[in-house]
Amino acid sequence: MFSTFDLEFAWIGLGAAIVLTVALLATDALRSSRTLSRWKDPAWLGWVAVVVYLFHNFEEYGIAADGAHHAFPDSLCTTLNQSAYPQCPIPTEFYLFVNIGLIWVAAVICALLARKYVVMGFAFYSIVIVNCFFHIVPAVVTGTYNPGLLTAVVMFLPASAWMISIFLKHQDPALGKWRLLGIVGVGVAANGSLPLTINLFLNDVISRPALDLLQLLNASLILLVGVLLQRSLPPARAATAKTGTQAAR
Repeated sequence: MFSTFDLEFAWIGLGAAIVLTVALLATDALRSSRTLSRWKDPAWLGWVAVVVYLFHNFEEYGIAADGAHHAFPDSLCTTLNQSAYPQCPIPTEFYLFVNIGLIWVAAVICALLARKYVVMGFAFYSIVIVNCFFHIVPAVVTGTYNPGLLTAVVMFLPASAWMISIFLKHQDPALGKWRLLGIVGVGVAANGSLPLTINLFLNDVISRPALDLLQLLNASLILLVGVLLQRSLPPARAATAKTGTQAAR
């Protein structure tokens, strides 16, 4: 069954989210430039993506809005027509490979690189935007709560809307709607790969180690697409990406 770390990692993430929230709102430590409004700073927005996902993780794997503890694994199993744990055949370490790879590693790297490379500040929103609808649409269709729904509505939706607004208004360099579509596209691929790889495992197409390894490769896809989108910026203007978005007026 689940190890102690399986059951506690979301609480560690909650502590990190609280510390990062204070740093975001009360200090300039996570900004790339004081000449920009923090609300338009790609580096600052990159850390916002980390924070909202850590809070979201806590609702999924800590305490859900309905009071259930570590609720997401059983919810995923039943969604895929499997029994709840301990009978569910999905490996318990699967959830760590997904979340540690995506949030503790890929999202943090994106935020760190955003100080120099503007697109990276928006790259992890690929997961935030798409995962938002992975929670909201089933809730609307079924009329029932799923673990992660509350934070998807109150955090993911506004954060995603703001990110899209800033991304499309960015002028130096201009990022454009096609790069935004690229970010959303990789989010669709990354989120869609989770049920796909699980079903491959359940049907004995891939092994348990392969299932776990694919989750790490999935996380690296976010970084790869962010790098490619950054490199696609016009050479003469790519250097200005170090300074981020337009200065606050």
